[in-house]
Amino acid sequence: MRLRVPFSDVDMHGNMHNGRYVAYAEDAVNEFLREAGLSGLFDPASSAAAYHVKKVEVVYERPLRFGEPAEIAARVERIGRTSLTFAVVARNEGAPEGAAAARAQVVWVCVDPATGRPVPVPEPTAAALREAAGPQASGGSDGSPGSGGAEGRA
Repeated sequence: MRLRVPFSDVDMHGNMHNGRYVAYAEDAVNEFLREAGLSGLFDPASSAAAYHVKKVEVVYERPLRFGEPAEIAARVERIGRTSLTFAVVARNEGAPEGAAAARAQVVWVCVDPATGRPVPVPEPTAAALREAAGPQASGGSDGSPGSGGAEGRA
């Protein structure tokens, strides 16, 4: 998703305010799901499961500044038994591929809407996310990111 850093999102130094990265990370995850045609799988009105944010972690590398064009992109990083992890990268639009302004990790936990307790991610949802993610998403045995670790864990 592309944007031009608006005045309302900057601090007194002209840098995008730290908290705005979290909001844009959530927007990027939802945009990824929409572009992949998966939004319906996460619509609480039409799904037997709900997803709650468990964790958001942001690592800041360099500021995005007022008026700069920026690109914020999300991808599936991990599909666990009861959780989904998305990786988000924010960068200046003209920056080289590895030159992130910030990197975020957003973890959603699949819950039963009636009880709020964790439940397994429905297999059709996991399969659709695996297809949308390609070989970069993981789920498996040792727990390390990208290694396939965490089947059987959140």
